[in-house]
Amino acid sequence: MSPSVAVLGLGLMGGSVALAAKSKGVTRSVAGWDPSAKACATALARGLVDRIEIDPEDAVAGADIVVLACPVNQVPEIATQVGPSCGPGTVVTDLGSTKASIMRGIGPMLAGGAAFVGGHPIAGSEKSGCAHADGALFEGKLTVICPESASEDSVLRIEQFWQSLGSRTIRMDAEEHDKALAATSHLPHLIAFLLAGLPAEKDKAFAGGGFRDTTRIAASDPDLWAGILLDNRSAMIPLIDAIIMKLGQARGAISDNNKGAVQVLSSILATGHRFRTGLDEARDSRQ
Repeated sequence: MSPSVAVLGLGLMGGSVALAAKSKGVTRSVAGWDPSAKACATALARGLVDRIEIDPEDAVAGADIVVLACPVNQVPEIATQVGPSCGPGTVVTDLGSTKASIMRGIGPMLAGGAAFVGGHPIAGSEKSGCAHADGALFEGKLTVICPESASEDSVLRIEQFWQSLGSRTIRMDAEEHDKALAATSHLPHLIAFLLAGLPAEKDKAFAGGGFRDTTRIAASDPDLWAGILLDNRSAMIPLIDAIIMKLGQARGAISDNNKGAVQVLSSILATGHRFRTGLDEARDSRQ
């Protein structure tokens, strides 16, 4: 029998999980909860969920899988709140972009006997809200599963859930995940936000494709990303120091403008060029 699912948090990601689960026939029912009445109304109107509950405890009652799609700093609190209302056979997971603090804050078992397995689908959009929910958002994307000390059965159920939504899955240690995502997602978001804030208002007309491509993710929710960056501070600080050092090297080459400046600057740029072109080659090999 298909599992019943509860999604707590009906933004872009939670709404997309609900829509994907329903459109792919993965679940027999989806219950939803969100503190925003507007998000709840939109989710119902779009058919993302079968029912909305006023209290998160009511949403998880009877659910086989519970998906916590709330900001990372709220995940442990909500998991603790709904734990006693989950059945002992329920598996709870999350979508958080950071994992170590969440895994420490929750542990493998909630009060009441539900299991917790950390998860992070590496998918998304700069758009926000369930009005932009996309049932194909996870197709071919990678979802990281952080088992820690959860039972093998619980981990397999979450892996199978994500695979049924079209995702590829990989198991990973929470600390290792946070270091990898700091470099490949969190620092790029920070830089995009900062870069997008540099031009003067009068320069908007000159923002071409290069600027738009580089800063696309700066259209993301600032409050959400402030929470992620602060939560992953231990991995972020060394990377911020590293990018400051690289900017200093580039500044030195540009400032000196001597005979060797082109070679030095080209060498700095070539490292990024190799990695970026390698991403395209890896993507093409998977298709």
